[in-house]
Amino acid sequence: MNKKIKWYLFCLLCILLFTLSAGCNTADNSWKVYEGSAVDKTFPVPKAASKAESALKSSKMEYVRYSVPGLKEDSKLPTAYEEEIEAWGWTENKEEQAGSTRVFTRNHQTIQLSLQKNAFILYIPKTNDTLASELNKTIIDP
Repeated sequence: MNKKIKWYLFCLLCILLFTLSAGCNTADNSWKVYEGSAVDKTFPVPKAASKAESALKSSKMEYVRYSVPGLKEDSKLPTAYEEEIEAWGWTENKEEQAGSTRVFTRNHQTIQLSLQKNAFILYIPKTNDTLASELNKTIIDP
């Protein structure tokens, strides 16, 4: 093989490796910038996640689904995201974890984070106290 062909193959390999490494860095960057979630502004979500569906002010629970390409139901949350959730004051309640659903608490507020294929859902379950309070507001302020 002559030197010119070897040089082209080497350059092609370098470009391929650079492209692959840049793609990996982009995925990692999507978990580094956060904003408050639609369901609770004090719970962080990656800014790159797009809100796909929500049911806010529902009678039984509030939830919002965020689309995140590449996420798998059986995968772990990126360490950077777990650290950000903790930095925002949320504590994971590992005893209440079930399958791909994780539970976080802060100031008597509970949020469940459920991993799915290419998405995650944040749930705020309504307690009996919350439902009673909403019912009283409806009765008092029709």
